[in-house]
Amino acid sequence: MVPLIQPLLQGDAEVRRVLGDPIRVHPNTAPQGTPLPYATWTIAGGAPTESLSDGPPADGWRVRITVWGRDTGQANEAAMAIRDAVEKVGSIESYNPPPDDDDTGTFGISFDVRLLHIR
Repeated sequence: MVPLIQPLLQGDAEVRRVLGDPIRVHPNTAPQGTPLPYATWTIAGGAPTESLSDGPPADGWRVRITVWGRDTGQANEAAMAIRDAVEKVGSIESYNPPPDDDDTGTFGISFDVRLLHIR
């Protein structure tokens, strides 16, 4: 079971414009040499929704997305495209402190999103 973040973002025209087609969005870490900008995602949490009479009707996910760019402007453009795509079906849960660039000189933006997947 994984959240459906990848197909959600691949299906958005603005995300494809900014992050290429296929999109440069990778689970956990991006392959070395991935062109900027790109994004990575990890599962920050999740649980099935509760129901008293039947099995859970949906799974709720909290997904941490980190967007990397060569500078603030490039990272921000990609982050806004991802935010707008997510907010069509989910919500932004939190904005996180800037991630460490591991001495690469890149700029990162991190935020958590909430998604609900109906079973």
